[in-house]
Amino acid sequence: MDSNATLSDYLNLSSKTSTFVSIDVVGSTTIKSGENEQDVIYTFLAYHKRVSDLTYTCHGEVINITGDGIMCRFLRSEDAATLVESILGQQTAFNKRLNRLSRPLTLRLGVHTGEVYENQSLDAGQWISHTIDIAAKLQQSAQPDTARFSEATMNELKNRPGAYRRVGWDASLSMNVYAYQSQSTIISRSHSLPDPTRILVLEHELDEIVRLKKILSGRRHDTLTVYNQNQAALGIAAWNPHLILLSTDLPWETGWELLLSLRADEDLSKVPIIVMSRQTTGEIIQKTFRMGANGFLRKPLEDQQIIKRVEMVLREFYL
Repeated sequence: MDSNATLSDYLNLSSKTSTFVSIDVVGSTTIKSGENEQDVIYTFLAYHKRVSDLTYTCHGEVINITGDGIMCRFLRSEDAATLVESILGQQTAFNKRLNRLSRPLTLRLGVHTGEVYENQSLDAGQWISHTIDIAAKLQQSAQPDTARFSEATMNELKNRPGAYRRVGWDASLSMNVYAYQSQSTIISRSHSLPDPTRILVLEHELDEIVRLKKILSGRRHDTLTVYNQNQAALGIAAWNPHLILLSTDLPWETGWELLLSLRADEDLSKVPIIVMSRQTTGEIIQKTFRMGANGFLRKPLEDQQIIKRVEMVLREFYL
C-alpha cells in the first residue's frame, strides 16, 4: 500500500464479500532447472494465459500475478469453485499439450471467502483484507494438484460433488478446511500426424532456405517458400499448410507485423507458427510467444533445433 497515503485515503473504503483463489506452481524453481529458456517461457506463459482465460470465463478477475503465483477474485463462491474444478480437471491435458518441460507442472490452490476492502482513493488493486492472506495460506498447505477450501467458502457451496472432502481443523487458521482433487480422466485421441506435412516457409536468406528444405524434406515434410506477405497469402490459400515458419528478418517488411496479421486472420488462428529470428534475447522470445507464435528458432539455424521444434509443435497440434 502507498506509504504516502493520508488518513482520509484509508477512510474511503468500500466493502464487499468476495472469494479469492490463490494458485501456485509446486517447486517451480526445480521444474525450470536445466531446461531450455524458450521452453520455460512458453510453458509458463501458457500457464498464465490458461488461468487468466478460465478466470474470465468463470466471471472472475485476476488481481495479481507474482512470479508463478496467481490470485483471482470472485463475487460468487460457486464461480470460484468452477474455476478450481476447471483448472485441476484440465491439468493433465495441459501437461500433455502445452508443457514443453521434462517435468509436469503441479499446482496447489487455496480458496477462502470473506470481507474485502478496496480503497477508492488509491490505485486499482489496493486491497485491504485478511481474506487474501488466508487464501494464500490454504494454498501453501494444500497437497500437489489439490485445492483447499475454507469452511466459510464451503458454507456457500450448495451443490458441489462428493469430491470435496473434509480435511479437519487447521489450528493455524482456526477453521475447518476441505480439500478438492479432480477425479477426471483424459480420453486419449486417435489422431495422427499429416503425412506428408505441408510447411510454408516465409524467408529470404538463401542459406537458411536451403538448410530448411534439406532438413524438412528428409523428415517427409513438403515445403513451399515465399518471400513476402502477398506471396504468403496466396500460398496459404492455395496450399493450406499445416505449419508456418516465419522469419522476422525480412528486408522489405517487418516479420512481427506479419505475425500479427496471420494471428488476426480467423481462418489461420489454428495454424501453428514457428518464428525464426536473429534477435534472441529472453525479451524477444517472450514477445514472440505473447504475439501468438508457437515456437522459436534462433538464427543461424541448427539442424537438430529445426527438427526438435518442428516435430514438437506438430505433435502438440495434431496428436
